[in-house]
Amino acid sequence: MSGLHVYNTRKRKKELFEPLEAGKVKMYVCGVTVYDYCHLGHARCYVAFDIIHRYLEHLGYRVTYVQNITDLDDKLINRARESDGEKDIKTRVAELAARFTAAYFEDMDRLNILRADLYPTATGNIPRMREIIAGLLEKGVAYRRGGDVYFQVSAFPGYGELSGKNPDDLRAGARVEVDGRKKNPLDFALWKEAAPGEPSWPSPWGEGRPGWHIECSAMSTNLLGATFDIHGGGQDLIFPHHENERAQSMAFTGKPFARYWLHNGFVTINREKMSKSLGNVFNLRDIFKKYKPRVVRFFLLSQHYRSPVDYSGEALDEAGRALFRLDNCYGLARLAGEEIFSLPPDPGVMAGFEEAMNDDFNTAAALAGVYRVVEEFYKNYRKPELPSGLPARLSAVKKICAVLGVDLVDPIHEPAPAGEISDYSALADRLIGGDTLTEDNLRALVSCRELARQNRDWELSDRIRDYLGAKGVSLMDRKGAPTAAVYYPEQLDGE
Repeated sequence: MSGLHVYNTRKRKKELFEPLEAGKVKMYVCGVTVYDYCHLGHARCYVAFDIIHRYLEHLGYRVTYVQNITDLDDKLINRARESDGEKDIKTRVAELAARFTAAYFEDMDRLNILRADLYPTATGNIPRMREIIAGLLEKGVAYRRGGDVYFQVSAFPGYGELSGKNPDDLRAGARVEVDGRKKNPLDFALWKEAAPGEPSWPSPWGEGRPGWHIECSAMSTNLLGATFDIHGGGQDLIFPHHENERAQSMAFTGKPFARYWLHNGFVTINREKMSKSLGNVFNLRDIFKKYKPRVVRFFLLSQHYRSPVDYSGEALDEAGRALFRLDNCYGLARLAGEEIFSLPPDPGVMAGFEEAMNDDFNTAAALAGVYRVVEEFYKNYRKPELPSGLPARLSAVKKICAVLGVDLVDPIHEPAPAGEISDYSALADRLIGGDTLTEDNLRALVSCRELARQNRDWELSDRIRDYLGAKGVSLMDRKGAPTAAVYYPEQLDGE
């Protein structure tokens, strides 16, 4: 349908993407464990798969996108235990999960991430998990140890195929289990016997709760079928989570599981993997205090989704400058004629974009084509007319940015006159000496500067420009037209 090639982790190579059903794509991506606020690693994953989602829809596919919510986990239980109150542990876990699920959606919305079609929860799918576990026991690929149930890795011949790991090597390097109840150190829990002070559910094997890996098998196969098109997540999930998930799913259904496995690269800090053990995890809400969410998104998509992305203030600043250059191009082009962006996008530019994206969603190469058009515009925008074909190429840039989830913002504003000013010098001094810069104050200062320029008061004119520059507002002086202010509206203080 499209010539799209994707890197399939299981095959360790790029393959032509051919969905099971023509025109439709079923995609499952491992979601968050909702015990805390989201960090940059979460943004890396969900921006990557949002772009994949958007691009598949751009190609004309009807995408069914499922992303789970892990609302039952050791970290959740431990944190819930720390909370005050007399409520039972199951209620406290549920309330904590609800709180951080809401926070997750707030953060993803700010990153302009489209909602998935379905967000199943672990606790909402326990009956399906029990069904799969019972089936695995019946097939002889799982076994009981008291109230625990384990998957028997040796009973699944394809174990290790996804991660490229040899089970014999894994066994040799595995620690001996302290309780000695497993047949093999690689065997993993499907059901855990209830422990004191933990939430539990009834089962044929006694009160308990499911293991981590079984939840994704239950939700994906229940909502997308035994075999579906794309399974995604971060590279850290390849082993053991996705390896175990694949083994138990295929052992239960007897059918192929996900056809294409896609994994995004790590976030690094000074080239070290971001991890809580190193203390270098950056909370998204803290990052958003300094950088606009759209700048964070642009920073993440500027790298290929499988590559590691190194986080630093300098990298975010650079992304902010690049995004502003795109926005400013958009604003200047609108001054040249708003109809530019209603033109059909240039086919050649769009073909170049699709060629890049069809190579395993190569956003870095796609943006290179965007930058070429933007540079062409900056070389020509002061001319009486834009070169033939450039308006259609600019229209293509806006279309491409929309597909990438980057909605361009016009930063160029022509402030309305601030009214009659009897003493512009005194007003300017008062506003410059103030602590806030509101829209009204900005309009007044631009008007004061116009009056200062008319009266050849260059010292005051420069002082106003410098003050606004320090606030992130630049001024655009134009022949035969009033000065325009260049800024993002959210830079200014509220009224």
